[in-house]
Amino acid sequence: MNKPELITRSITGLFIGAISMFAIIYSPWSYLAWLCLIVFLGIREYLQLEQIPATSAQSTLIALLVAFVIAGTGYAFIHDTRPIVILLSLPVLLSGRFLSEILLVKDIHQIARINTAVFSGVAYIGLPAICGCLFLSGAYNWPYVFTAVLLIWANDIGAYMIGSQWGRHKIAPAISPGKSIEGTLGGALITIGTGYVLSRIWVDVSFAYVAALSLATPLAALAGDLWESVLKRNAGVKDSGSLLPGHGGILDRYDSLLFVLPVAALAYFIFAV
Repeated sequence: MNKPELITRSITGLFIGAISMFAIIYSPWSYLAWLCLIVFLGIREYLQLEQIPATSAQSTLIALLVAFVIAGTGYAFIHDTRPIVILLSLPVLLSGRFLSEILLVKDIHQIARINTAVFSGVAYIGLPAICGCLFLSGAYNWPYVFTAVLLIWANDIGAYMIGSQWGRHKIAPAISPGKSIEGTLGGALITIGTGYVLSRIWVDVSFAYVAALSLATPLAALAGDLWESVLKRNAGVKDSGSLLPGHGGILDRYDSLLFVLPVAALAYFIFAV
């Protein structure tokens, strides 16, 4: 990476980090809006990455549909009501969209491609966001969410720094040649160290939650990163999008979060609630 690219990536990274920090800390509503934005942009980007034969308007409509369900789920949790009806509406709406498409589109291959991508995208991006909404159940305690994000950042930075200097053995060369065993282990150690520091700073946050997440984040983040690399290699592209200069697309930036959020939500309900 040359100097101009490094500067661009750093500036974009600081901007993304600032927006994420503000959204998580400011209020439960800003956190919910952040989740909805990731879902909307992420699903549109995913459908483009899958190269399905759908128009931009169709992709936008599908992304809006899932973001609407996420917004409704978070709204229900914030107001201490059960979001069951809203959650059940997602498969119903998807089924209705599928039925209307069958009546309009006669190409079976096209229907299969589009709806495989839609259902896959909802599972890949929508379900982790629903897990993220669980932090809104009861009083919103932002340090629990922020802990997960900080651990992801620590893991990413540690893996990059150590892997770029001492990485020799590739962990999955056919998927992501840049990922090394040394970098993965180094990122894990830095994540655990960061978790220990956070547990000393936020004494009101369950130590068991921080400890469990510190151990699980390197694995979940690696899975998220490798899965996104599989998607990009399958599509024959370097980045999932071009929205974020120096970083690529939304999925390039939040691929780890989509796999860590469900783990964090599970740890939250086991150790904190």
